[in-house]
Amino acid sequence: MYLANNLKFLRKKMGKTQDALSSDIGIGRTTIANYEAGISEPNVETLRSLAKYFGVSLDKLLSKNMENAQEDEDVKSMEKDLMLRGAFPQQQGYSSMPRIITVDSSGNDNIIYVPVKARAGYLLGFGDAEFIETLPTFRLPGLSNATYRMFEVEGPSMAPNVLHGDRVIGEWIESLDKIRDNRVYIVVHKGGVAIKRVVNRLKERGKLYLKSDTVVHRHEFPTIEIDPEDVKEVWYGRMKISSDFSEPAEVYHRLADLEMDVMEMKRMMEGK
Repeated sequence: MYLANNLKFLRKKMGKTQDALSSDIGIGRTTIANYEAGISEPNVETLRSLAKYFGVSLDKLLSKNMENAQEDEDVKSMEKDLMLRGAFPQQQGYSSMPRIITVDSSGNDNIIYVPVKARAGYLLGFGDAEFIETLPTFRLPGLSNATYRMFEVEGPSMAPNVLHGDRVIGEWIESLDKIRDNRVYIVVHKGGVAIKRVVNRLKERGKLYLKSDTVVHRHEFPTIEIDPEDVKEVWYGRMKISSDFSEPAEVYHRLADLEMDVMEMKRMMEGK
């Protein structure tokens, strides 16, 4: 029986995450993951719901390996229908889900890593499955029940809070209206990939404003005004990975010296 492979294949063809499929058909995400991993099987009623949702017969869902049947005219027609059903909502504005996701062997969403050298390609290929599959993927404990992506930071625009070479892990934002003021986001727009603090003025002015944290280089990084129709993806900064172990600022050195002096004075007084 090919149920597990077919469910994963059909879901990915439609560009759906397990969360999105769970919401659409009213089945828990963990349950769907178990179906795709072959750990458990749906009952007859659920099978019928899945077959109806994907527009295939029960027989094909259960007994035909759809992923390998690329020359089957019925399967090709079904794939085209699934891709169109997944693509049309994205052409009408900002999508409620990423165009492309990848999953591990258990059906869990991977975290896709976009290094600086891949940014130009990502700007053109964020909706191209073949390009996305060339990017590294991984998983981290504590990051689940959502879709995440990691981007490498380039330049000093967000220093000292986010430094050049840091990696920021972002959570997919389902709607631009959910953007909160002065939080760090990764914004993929027609001009590039920006890791900035965002001010949401969509209701008042129909604009998003991208700000830098840097003070030293402020003149090099002015605030950027973005039209919502130019926004391709938005990821809310959830975590950063940094290899920076810079020494503390001078004030911390002075405080440390003062603390040592106080301790030495107490020791001398106690000795008397």
